[in-house]
Amino acid sequence: MKTKLFTLILGLITISTFGQKKEMYLNDDLVEITQTDFKKADVPYKFYNLRFELDSLFANVKVQRIRKGKITNELLDSIKSELLTISGDSIPKNNFIIINYYHGLDRCNSSGDKSYVRAKYKRFLKKINKTKNISQFFMYKSPEGTKEYGKQLNWIKDEFGTIEKIFLPLHYPCGSYVLINSDGNYYVQKGEYNIERIIDLLKNKKTFANNVYN
Repeated sequence: MKTKLFTLILGLITISTFGQKKEMYLNDDLVEITQTDFKKADVPYKFYNLRFELDSLFANVKVQRIRKGKITNELLDSIKSELLTISGDSIPKNNFIIINYYHGLDRCNSSGDKSYVRAKYKRFLKKINKTKNISQFFMYKSPEGTKEYGKQLNWIKDEFGTIEKIFLPLHYPCGSYVLINSDGNYYVQKGEYNIERIIDLLKNKKTFANNVYN
């Protein structure tokens, strides 16, 4: 719904605006905010800004790096069902769900030492295989560039767009991840992250607590 609303707003403004490009400011829920609120000083590791250029408009989004919340049991069951359909892997009732989400090729993930990246993912998979009660998925919106992460990763397409719509409505640089526990509590990091930190997050009771940040 967020993606559709965002597209609608931008479409209407683009159609009605001519001449010099206007600036639009949005928060992490894709709700319009003032320029003052957008530029308000925040702790750098908690927020960052994205800028999208459209035909006659610049859309500036203030992204909250980490979001927490809870989905309904019905939605959790729906996500599990979709993941089973796409991957062929069922998810046991008490398992944590890890979704490493690749939005597509961008300036962030197209640079850097790929051998180093592949080594990190290989170490991560070894830890995952030794850890109980985890269902791991590597998901993409656009597949270009996924081969750089190594042949050991089994990438699946976000065919239904559910993960994008619920948790990751925009293209965040270098990818994102979603953690969901058996009660439907979730922890999302949007944008570049250290994959080796994920296992520690699952072991930390504060990860799925109601406070916004660890």
